[in-house]
Formats: sequence, C-alpha cells, structure tokens
Amino acid sequence: MQITKISLFLFAAMGAVASPVDAESGLNARAENAADIKYTGKCYTKDNECKYEADGKTHLVKCPSAANTKCEKNGNKCTYDSYDRKVKCDFRH
Repeated sequence: MQITKISLFLFAAMGAVASPVDAESGLNARAENAADIKYTGKCYTKDNECKYEADGKTHLVKCPSAANTKCEKNGNKCTYDSYDRKVKCDFRH
C-alpha cells in the first residue's frame, strides 16, 4: 500500500512538471533587439522589383508575380520584411 501511494504521488508530480507553461510573455523575435526590420520603398514595373534602402545601401527584391500582388505602377509603395524575408508590393496605390 505504501509503494502505490508513493508511485501515485510521483506520477502526479511528474505530470505537473511536464505540463506546458503558457509561453505568451509578450516577447517575440522581433521585439528582442527593438530593431525595426520592415523597410519601405518603391516598386518598379520594368523588372517587378521593390527598391528600398537599408544600412545606407540600396537593395532590390523581386515582388510576387501573382496578378493581385505584383507592382502595377512605377513608384508604388512596397515593404520588405527582413525577418520573414517577404516583400509586399501595394498594387492599389
């Protein structure tokens, strides 16, 4: 009887320790270094590219090629997210 009580107690303790903790602390990879990693630029229709400046250099990134996401007019706003490595060319500007 004593062994079953101890084993039941240990089993319950292991379950409590192994249960996941709510990890919603309000921090994410973007907020740790407090750096803004979304860059705003302009897109150009010739090569369907987004042109933005970061760290004093001009960068070119291809816009998506789907009909509703590609650059439709020279000088439209585009944003590049360096964390996700995704570019969004605003086609309705």
